[in-house]
Order: sequence, then C-alpha cells, then structure tokens
Amino acid sequence: MPLIYQGPATVTAIALYRDRSPTELTTLEWPVVLSNTTSGRARIDFSHYLHGPKHANALRVVLPDGLVLHGRIIDGRNEPLGGWLEFNIELHELGLDSPANLDGWQWE
Repeated sequence: MPLIYQGPATVTAIALYRDRSPTELTTLEWPVVLSNTTSGRARIDFSHYLHGPKHANALRVVLPDGLVLHGRIIDGRNEPLGGWLEFNIELHELGLDSPANLDGWQWE
C-alpha cells in the first residue's frame, strides 16, 4: 500500500441514511496514516478509538494542505487502542443510504 500521508488530519465519521438527518462527528488533528489500497479506495490507520455517530457509514478526511477525501466505509476495525478504516474515494457529494445498506460494516 503506497503511503499518501502520515500526520494530523481532520477526520469526520458520518451516518448518512434516508429518512434521517445526517449526523457527523469531527475529530480535529487526529494522527493518522493514510494509504492508497486500490484504485478508488483509501485506508486510514489510527492509534486511538475514533468517535463517531452510531452506524456511521461514511468518512471524510481533510489533510492540512486542504486535500479532502470522502466516501463510504467498506471495512475496518475501531477499537480502544486504535484501528483502521478502508473507504471508497468518491468525487461527488455523498447521497443518503437506506438504513439496511451497511454492506457488512458496523460502527461499534
């Protein structure tokens, strides 16, 4: 996995579902390692629990230089001692999902 960035970033966990107002929780200056996994996908690794809304299904990462990556969470682990999240990089505004569309991912 090619390393894209290592250092502090603004990370927002987002819950986007139809018939519900979007909810999000932003963590400022979160130390991450951002890497490119495959075409159109990225992964962040972190060493502390990332707080977010229950059933978060999307992620936004803003780097200090202003680069913004956002997309649906595909897979990951979020535990007290850290974890990782893999997400699609989308080039458009994220739409709302139906509540059943978690694609196997569940925020804990």
